[in-house]
Amino acid sequence: MSLEQRLEKRYSEIYNNHQKYFLVPLALLMLAVAVLGFSYTQNGEFFQKGTDFTGGTEAQFQINGSFPTTEIEQAFSDAGKPGANAITQQTSEGKNLLVEIPPPDINQSEAEDILTDAGYQVEVLQFNSISASVSNQFFLQAQIAFVLAFTVMSLVIFIAFKDITPSMAVIFAAAGDIIIAGAGMALLGIPLTLGSLAALLMLIGYSVDTDIVLSSRTLKREKDSLQSRMWESLKTGVTMSSGGIAGFTLLYIVSYVIVGPSELSNIAAVMVIGLLADMPLTWLGNTAILKSYIEGEDLIYRGGA
Repeated sequence: MSLEQRLEKRYSEIYNNHQKYFLVPLALLMLAVAVLGFSYTQNGEFFQKGTDFTGGTEAQFQINGSFPTTEIEQAFSDAGKPGANAITQQTSEGKNLLVEIPPPDINQSEAEDILTDAGYQVEVLQFNSISASVSNQFFLQAQIAFVLAFTVMSLVIFIAFKDITPSMAVIFAAAGDIIIAGAGMALLGIPLTLGSLAALLMLIGYSVDTDIVLSSRTLKREKDSLQSRMWESLKTGVTMSSGGIAGFTLLYIVSYVIVGPSELSNIAAVMVIGLLADMPLTWLGNTAILKSYIEGEDLIYRGGA
C-alpha cells in the first residue's frame, strides 16, 4: 500500500467521525482565547505593542566589546528610562544593539550618553522616535484597516457562495487563524507592529485560499462522491499550506541567524503559527461543518452527543 493510499485510509476514518474531530479545532480556539485572556489580565493588553503603536524611541548602536542585554536595560533604567528592551542583532560587521525605549521621548545624544556613562564605547547607527500621539493614530488606523479587510473578505465570501453556512465556515477558519496567531504572539513575546499586523492580514488571504478550494470543490462539483471531493481538496490545500510553512520557516531561520530577532523574523514567526493553525481549522473544522451541512446533520448537537 502506497503512502497516499495509507493517508487516504486515515482520512476516511476522520471523515466518518467528523463530529469527534471537530472538537480539535474547537479546543485549539478555546486554548488560544484562554492565552489571550490570561495575557490581558496580566498586562492589560492581549499582546505587547511595539513602538509603532505605543510611541517611543528605537536606537541602533554599534558597541565595542561584549554587551549583555540585561545590563543595557539596567543602564537605561538607572538613568530614569525604565522599560527599555535591548536586542542583539548580528550583521556582517559584527553584533549591533537595538534598544527600544518607551515614552517619554529621548534624543540621540541622551541615549548615547546613557551607554557612555555606563562604560560602553558606542556609535549610533540609526535613531527613530515616534510621539505617543502619532503612534495612537497609527494604531487607530491599523484597527480600522484590519476591520475593513475582514469585513470586505466576509462580504466577498457571502456573495461568492450565496449561502450562510459555507460562508460562516470560511469566516470561522479565518478568524480562528488570527486568534491562534495572536495567542502565539502573546506566548512568544512577539510585539504588535506594522510588520506583524501585515502578517495577520496576510493570514486572512492564506486562510481564505484553502477554504475556497475546499468549499468550491465540495459544493460546486458533483461528478465524484463527497468524500472524494474533500480528499482531493485536502491534498491541494495541504500542499499550498506546506509550501507557505516551509518558505516562512526558512525565512525565519535565515533572518534570525543572520540578524537576530527582527521585524522580518517576527513576521515569519506569525505566518508559520497562523498557517499551522489553518490546517486543523480548515481540514477538521471547515470540512466537518460542510459535511454536516450537505448531509443535513446538526453538527453541534451530534458533536456534543
